[in-house]
This record gives sequence, C-alpha cells and structure tokens, in this order.
Amino acid sequence: MRAAFVIAGRILRQRIRDRSALIFAVLTPLGLALAFAAIIPDFTGTFHTTIAVVDDDHGAAATALLDGPIAGLTTAGIADIRSFGSEADARAAVASDQVGVAIVIPAGFTAAIHDATPVEVRILGGSGAAAREVVRATVSAFAERVDASQLAVETVIATGEPVDAGTMQRIREALQADAPIVVSDVQSAHRQASMATFYSAAMAIMFVFFATQYGALAILAERRVGTLNRLLAAPIGQASVVLGGSIAGFLLGLLAMTILVVATTLIGHASWGPPPFVALLVVAAVVAAIGISTLVATMARTVEQAGGLNAIVALCMAAIGGVFIPLSQAPEILARVSLITPHAWFLRAVDTLSVPTAALADILPTIAVLIAMGVVTGGVGLARARKALVPA
Repeated sequence: MRAAFVIAGRILRQRIRDRSALIFAVLTPLGLALAFAAIIPDFTGTFHTTIAVVDDDHGAAATALLDGPIAGLTTAGIADIRSFGSEADARAAVASDQVGVAIVIPAGFTAAIHDATPVEVRILGGSGAAAREVVRATVSAFAERVDASQLAVETVIATGEPVDAGTMQRIREALQADAPIVVSDVQSAHRQASMATFYSAAMAIMFVFFATQYGALAILAERRVGTLNRLLAAPIGQASVVLGGSIAGFLLGLLAMTILVVATTLIGHASWGPPPFVALLVVAAVVAAIGISTLVATMARTVEQAGGLNAIVALCMAAIGGVFIPLSQAPEILARVSLITPHAWFLRAVDTLSVPTAALADILPTIAVLIAMGVVTGGVGLARARKALVPA
C-alpha cells in the first residue's frame, strides 16, 4: 500500500509541474462556468416587467380592467404600470425597451361591452415573450368574466324575467363571489438551481473526467518510455502500480472539484448547498469518474488513444446527462435516458440541495448510485488493468 501512495505522489508531482491538470481540469471549467452563467439568463429568478397602458375609453369597463386585474399585477410584484397618452407613444416605449408590453384600450370599449358587441383590446409585445403572455392571460381572464356577465343577462332575458336593477345587482354579486374551485399553489420540494449554480456544477462534473484520467494515462506513459518495466522489476506488485495511478486520479479529481466549488461560490455567486452534503456529493462524483476513466483507459493501448477515448466518452455522457441544457427544458425521454450517466444524478442532487430544507436523506440515493457506478466500472477496469495497463 505504501508503494501505491509513493507512485501516486510521483504522478501528482509530475502533473503539478507541467500544469496540464491545473489548466484543463480547473481553469478551463471555471472559465466556462462563469461565462455561461454571465451570458445565459437565469429563468429561475423572479419575473418582473413594465406595462404601458393607453386608455382611450375612460369608461367604467376600462376602469374595471385597469383597477382590477392589471392593478393586481402590481400588487403581486409582477409588473409596474405606466400610462401613455397615445398608442404611438406606447409603441415607441415598447420599441425602445422602456416597457416590456403595452395595452391599448380603444374608445367605445365600455359601450361595446354594454351592447354585447365585439371589441378589441390590442397588446403590443416587445422582445419578451413572457411579458406578452402574462398580459394576454390577464386580459383574457377579464374577458371571460365579461362573457359570463353577458351570458347571465341573456339567460335572465330568455326566462322572461325583467332585467331590473335588483336582477343586475344579484348577477354582479354572483360574479364577484369566491369561485367554487380553489386553486392552491404549493411550492414543490424539488427546485431547479440557479443558472450560476447549474453551470458551475455542470462544468465540474464534465471536466472531472479529464482530471481523473491522468492517473491511468501516467501508467500508459510509463509503459511507453520504458520506466514501467523498472517499476515492475522492483519489489512492487502490479496491483500497487495500478492502485497508485487510481489514487493519483482520485486526488486530482477531488482537488479539481473542490477548487471549482469554492471558486464558483466566491466569484460566480453559485449556491451549492450545505458544505458537508456538497463534500459527500463531490466525493461520490469523483468515485464515479475515476471508475469510468479507469475502465475507458484499459480499452486503449497508447496515451493518445486513452485520452481521445476518454474525451469522447466524457462529452457523450455530458450531452446525455444534461450538462449543456437543464433537463427540465429537455424532452421527457432524454430525462429518462440521462439517468445512465453520473452527470444527471449529480446535477439532480445539486438541484435538490438548492432547497433550504434539504437533508442528507434527500441526496443519499444519488450518492449511492454514483458510488455504485464508480465501484462497478472501476472494478472491471482494475480487473482488465493487468493485461491492458501492465505488460505481462
């Protein structure tokens, strides 16, 4: 066992001296994580927009729309309301991105509703589709209530009853009463991490496969230059040589991910979750990565082949595992297939840790799966290593 640690230390010193591991396993993913978080908007944040309002009607129905549903958006903290004197002014504000969307209530709006004739409320959308849809849904809900009011009046007329002031009052009270169906919005226990956290975690789990490969690549390099035969000629078992490479790869992967977690937290404002839970998750991810990297390395006969094959496997799993886009925005079939990769499990656990009440039990299944992936693939890789990495 002591010989394995000596070999691991030798490999680590080589990688630190040539700085390849530092550049490719730490600086590159850190730069990409910060860049992605900066240029891609965070859709997990709070939505807010500014709505321009043009009231050319000034009637009771227009007032009901503006003081009711539209004002409710302000109360809910979703939007600010700005009044404009003309449609041209509102269009100019939308075009210059001063407001996100505009509502134009035409003259005769109230009279048209009173006479049950068609009338059009124009929504002038800007560059934000979300703002248009929020306003469209709000105005549509108001229109549905107007339709219900008109239907109630028509029903009363059809029965032959007089539409007097008392009847209209009862209709208004019925429309203003609480709905018989109450919709309760309960926040799910599972949330999606912020974009800064997501891309920090995504780059960390993708590039850890490049960090953990250096142990196996070092053994292949030893064989190519002929120093491996000298190691085997010494009183060192083959298992110690292979284990030394695995320990070096594990420590490089652990160091790389730890630096990324700390750096993205301090620089990129990523929120990984409780440090003890994150530490366990990182260790499990590195175990999975070193196992897969070891197995992949045994399928190559040269350093170049091993490095290229490992890159292909790592990038393919990253694409399937949801590294480049959150799986919540991907087709359902991809979300299911992604579970064959450690990337998807790791990112799922990071999402889980974004909940303030997250407990260790919430990520234990992920930790178990990641360790199982590493143990199984690593066991197969070590079994093959005597033939593939160590010459007979």
